[in-house]
Amino acid sequence: MVSVNVGLVHYVLDHIYGTLLHRTKLGTPFFSKGWGGTKLDLLERMVKQLFPEAPCQNWPPTAVQPKWKTVWETKNSCLREGVFRTTCDERLIDALPPESHNARVAFLTPKDVSPEKMACVVHLAGTGDHSFERRLRLGGPLLKDNIATMVLESPYYGQRRPSMQHGAKLQCVSDLLLLGKATIDEARSLLYWLQAEAGYGKMGICGLSMGMYFSH
Repeated sequence: MVSVNVGLVHYVLDHIYGTLLHRTKLGTPFFSKGWGGTKLDLLERMVKQLFPEAPCQNWPPTAVQPKWKTVWETKNSCLREGVFRTTCDERLIDALPPESHNARVAFLTPKDVSPEKMACVVHLAGTGDHSFERRLRLGGPLLKDNIATMVLESPYYGQRRPSMQHGAKLQCVSDLLLLGKATIDEARSLLYWLQAEAGYGKMGICGLSMGMYFSH
């Protein structure tokens, strides 16, 4: 019997696919519309305000009140999805595509456990992660340890993706900067909501790839 390493096969196929797509230029490239013009100018003017040197200057973050709906519920756990207006600066909201103005979040929690006896981890999206599913799968095994999982959908991704954007291929360099700033602001607001509104005593934040960078 021949043994096949499925993970290695996937890696090789992904590498071949990526190489062909890159060298043949069949797909839309990243930043096909350049730097971003006036949006990039706006970010440059606001950089000191957006990233103050003293952390206390921008805490607490803008409060949010997500509108929740239950997706499913079992004897031991519950999955809800929430929507709230992005919490970044109004000038940056104007620079974001309309599809990205409302943030979406999934919230997977154990049942019959009070928040003060639970912890919660906010998972940020990696490049190309357009759904909640992958990160919710990471959070599932944590339920048995009374650890909830909150999954944020980034601007320009999933249902927040502009209609003219192909997949994860951002059209301008400024889009990446706006994505990052909005994601950071929204994640901070969710952490504050978990503490101040939901009553969680322990919280953390993590991410893969791009999400790991933003979580720092």
